[in-house]
Amino acid sequence: MCLSKFVVVLRNDDEFSIIIKNQTIMKSKHLIIAVAVLLFNSCIIKSLQPFYTEDTLVKYDKLIGSWDDNKGGTWDIKSFEEEHENEKKQFINITDKDDLLYKKFIKGYYASYTRDDKKAEFIVMPFKIDNHYFIDFMPFMFDDDVLNPLLAEHLQITHSVSKLDIEANGAFSLTWLNESKIEDLITKNMISIKHEKMGIEESPLLTASSEELTAFLKKYMNSNINDKWKKSDQLSLTLTHAKH
Repeated sequence: MCLSKFVVVLRNDDEFSIIIKNQTIMKSKHLIIAVAVLLFNSCIIKSLQPFYTEDTLVKYDKLIGSWDDNKGGTWDIKSFEEEHENEKKQFINITDKDDLLYKKFIKGYYASYTRDDKKAEFIVMPFKIDNHYFIDFMPFMFDDDVLNPLLAEHLQITHSVSKLDIEANGAFSLTWLNESKIEDLITKNMISIKHEKMGIEESPLLTASSEELTAFLKKYMNSNINDKWKKSDQLSLTLTHAKH
């Protein structure tokens, strides 16, 4: 997973574009929506900023390995830190830009997800608020051979968040924050979070800072709101090959 084959364009501390063979392949409000359709029948809430702050990040190496999920998908999850060290040992050329990205995501993981021969890759960042574990997902690569260049200029990286739960059989579940649920709560003035309505369907896009998002998740988890996390947006992952 050496990044040296990519041209990395840093936009600010929280986002970047990756260009390969002169084509931008990952920027992604729309790409993450495409992945959401692949994963679920409904949409997941997206944010311009990460849902975590540096002080909430945790290492969670139990994620490492190959997994099957309950919807016919397969996952291969690797540690960014270990991959970086392996590439150094193999004398792979690590550029300054590679080092910058690895330092930024050193506590994170690289997740490759495949379903129905469609592949998507993510940077996943586990974090903890109170006693609850979450994962921030950000698109890394999307398996699409044809991407209209004008369309690419209109796409934007976004983040999604899932709650992480360990199941009795040793598997774990990921449950994403549902877009329609959050939109309904905003409309009813039951929650308050900075957002904008985007696109023809005027879907909510969270514009709050990472600090505001972590505060929101803390308050949301402690609220008496029913059905905070919809089961329809849940994946159950079972380990097939553990970390070697």
